[in-house]
This record gives sequence, C-alpha cells and structure tokens, in this order.
Amino acid sequence: MLLDRFLLLAVLGSALLAARPGVAGVTAEQLARLDSELTPVGAERGANADGSIPPWTGGLPQQALDPAVGYVDPYAADPVLFSISAANAEQYAGHLSAGQRQMLSQYPQTYRMNVYPSRRSANWPAEVLAEVRRQAPYARTEGYALLDVGKSAVPFPLTRDPLQMMWNHTLRWRGGSVIREYSWFPVDRKGRYFNVRVIEAMAFDQQGYVNGSRPNRLFNLYGVYMAPASIEGQITLVWEPINQVDEPRQVWSYQPVTRRVSRDPGLGYGDIDKRTQGLRTVDQYDGWNGAPDLYDWKLLGKRELYIPYNSYKLSNKQLKYQDMIRPGHLDPALLRYELHRVWVIEATLRPGKVHRYPRRTFYLDEDTWQVALEDAYDSAGQLWRFAEYPAMQFYDALVPWYRAQLVYDFKAGAYLVSDLDNESVRPRKWGIKPDITVFMPVNLRRLGTR
Repeated sequence: MLLDRFLLLAVLGSALLAARPGVAGVTAEQLARLDSELTPVGAERGANADGSIPPWTGGLPQQALDPAVGYVDPYAADPVLFSISAANAEQYAGHLSAGQRQMLSQYPQTYRMNVYPSRRSANWPAEVLAEVRRQAPYARTEGYALLDVGKSAVPFPLTRDPLQMMWNHTLRWRGGSVIREYSWFPVDRKGRYFNVRVIEAMAFDQQGYVNGSRPNRLFNLYGVYMAPASIEGQITLVWEPINQVDEPRQVWSYQPVTRRVSRDPGLGYGDIDKRTQGLRTVDQYDGWNGAPDLYDWKLLGKRELYIPYNSYKLSNKQLKYQDMIRPGHLDPALLRYELHRVWVIEATLRPGKVHRYPRRTFYLDEDTWQVALEDAYDSAGQLWRFAEYPAMQFYDALVPWYRAQLVYDFKAGAYLVSDLDNESVRPRKWGIKPDITVFMPVNLRRLGTR
C-alpha cells in the first residue's frame, strides 16, 4: 500500500511539473528526505513489501582491483533462486518487460533468465553525492533545455518529471573520465559475428574533468578503432553538448588511408552507426543519449522488474568471446537478474518528427538512474527491438555503470553485444583530467600515427 501511495504521488507530481514551462529545484525540507526515506540520489531507501528487494545500506564499499585478475564477483556465493523460461514465463509476467517476454517466446529452447538475490550495490564518491545535494535546489529545465546543473551527476534527485529523469541518466556519474578498451560484436541469426575493437577516452567537462573546458559541453570522447582490419586506425571524435537542441553534437573522423580529418554531418537521434551492422541507433549508445526533443515523455509509474544487475560474471578474464556469444543471445548462464524498482517512461514521437522508433519504453533503475531496459516499437506498433544493459558496480572507482550493452532485433533474429573486455589486457584508467587540447580535431592525426 505504501508503494501504491508513492506511485500516485509520482504521477500527480509529474503532471504538475509538466504543466509548468520552467521546472526549478527543491527546498531544504525536501532535500532532507535524502537523509531519511530516500537514498542520496533519490531512490527509496527501504525494502519492498515482502523484502525481496532489500533496503539500501550504502552500497558496495570501495575495494582495490588487481588489473591482471579484473573484477572479482563479490556475490559469487549467491545461489540461483529460480530460472524464468518460456515454460513458466506467464508466472512471472508481472515482473518482466515486453522485450523480456518476447525473448523468452522467440528463443524457448535456449533462452532463460537466472534470478539471484537482489543486491543494492550502487555507491558513489562522497564528493559526487555532495555536489548532487549542493546543486539540487538550482537545477531546472525549460522545455527541452537543461539549466543550472553545475557539476551534478544527478541534477534532479527528487523529480517526478520523466524528462528530468532522462537527464539524470544522461549526466549520471561515470567516473568523471575513463580510458578503456572494449569490443562489440554484431551477431547474425546463425551466430556469426565479427569483432570491432576500440580504445575509447571520455572526459566530462560538466563535472570538472577537463582542463580548459568549454561552455555547454557535457563530455568529450574519442575512439581509436583497432579491429577489424578494414577500419583499423580510424578515429572518431565527439563533442557532446549539454543542450543539443541549441547546439548540435559535433563529430569528426580521421581516415588512416588518406590521413585526413573531416567533419561528419549530423550523427544523432535515429542515425545508424554502420560499424554495428545497423543494429543500434546512435541514441541507444550507453542506454540513451542526445537531444530529447523528438519525443513527448510520459511517466507510467514505478514497477518491480527483473533486470540484469551485478553482472560480474561478464567480467571474467578467463572467458573467451567465442564461448560467450551464441545464436540469438549471449550464454544465459553468464547473466544475473535481480528484482529492482524501476521508473517506467514512455517516449512517443512528436507530430512531424521522424525516428526509426516511433514509440519506446525505458526502464530506469531507481538506484542509479541509468536505463536498464528498453522496448522499441516500429511504425506499425510492433515490438521491433529490445535493449538490456547488464550493470555492475566498478568498485575500485565507485562507479555504477554498464558491464555490457545488448540490443536484440526480433525481426532479423540478430543482436549486438558491446562493452566486452574479457580478452583485453589494458585496464581501465579512471579520473584522469586531460587538457582540452587532447580532444581537438587537430590532435586526431597525431593519435592516428602513434
């Protein structure tokens, strides 16, 4: 009953906020809730009614990491409580998204969801949480614009406005900066795939991790492609604005054959990254990104869903990619599902706007504000694609983030799996504060000749 009252308040609050052109922050009295019934980023601190979702008690503490071993599973002793398959999916339908139900139906012989005890592992550095609290009274939105967020990684910890919730996802803490090597694999219906390997550097201007940062700059990113041979040496540079309606994303590329740097037109919304074989739109990278102005956003409430969580098995350095990738989906034994509370947000294409997905449903994990699942529909209203984002706590840097990104295409029987680094020998580097010159187009040629 408490959850029902909370959902009613959420929906009423969303309607009131949506009716105002400018939505401001919160009062000192409201902020005090972050010390009592809510977590420091605005999730319900307490357990659910039957205790299957435990209370948040501070998350997973910071621990040292042995780069040679990688992330050791702190919950390795947890048992599988039960498995959801096509045979018993109806029993658990109330805790599944449409995409999850379709996966079980489309791959009845091979796909299952192993459900484990829920562990609320999300944790952040104290200074990140202090900035969330400091900036919450000032952060606001005007239409599709985001204003006065300072360095906050969660500008709206107390919001019930769906667009502000998506902004929380967009700005969420990802270590301030990171250099990482990972691979993605477009997998066809028969299980055939190829490896796209990239070294990526990302630094958040908005959170103070770039020396000489620029106004309205959320982050800078470049990716150096190492494989396959056909794209080896290519580099992509991205300047990501905070408000992309006013200032579109800027993208440059370096081609090793010509040794030329060129400005790329566009690259946003429903554009396709050709390196994914068309399996992922640009705005599906990292769960959701970019300008939100193509859609009307509606909060459908809060649900308890089985979502991929604490996915440490996917970090195992003993695993080879060929042992993980199967026709239709990853090896289900490598995925861990837990019951968590999620915000359910529906995005509907605005009149006159164009996107490959006219309707989308996003499921945001309440503890981290990041997208955990997405159901994407085609122009006929049919479920076309399903994305899920297995998450874990990168405990050495206190970063809740994705361990993998998965996009399934139900029509093609294909899927994309990204962010795997099992065979990489380069450990992640967090918290470096580079100079802005590192992310200038003139630097790409130098990077390409290393």
